[in-house]
Amino acid sequence: MKHTDKIKSLNIENKDLAEEIGDLYYDSLSEFLKELSLKLKMDSKADKGRGRVKLSKNLENASELILGASKEIDLAWDICKEPVRKFLEENKWKNISLD
Repeated sequence: MKHTDKIKSLNIENKDLAEEIGDLYYDSLSEFLKELSLKLKMDSKADKGRGRVKLSKNLENASELILGASKEIDLAWDICKEPVRKFLEENKWKNISLD
């Protein structure tokens, strides 16, 4: 895929995209970060294969840091999972799955 300055198919600015992603339940946010980490890791391997060693290392480092962020978000989800579940049940929001 070609790199771009924003996701054109969504027709949304990066700041707004960050807001939308940040509003995900933390388990979903963690999953997103894990997928982003994996994507950067794959890019790193591809760039290494093209002889772009410095770029590859930077992407690998970013991948690891984002994976670390996903682990911290998992911990945040552990803290708030039950209160969120209780809130949803009390407000009869049955169509949202937290598993």
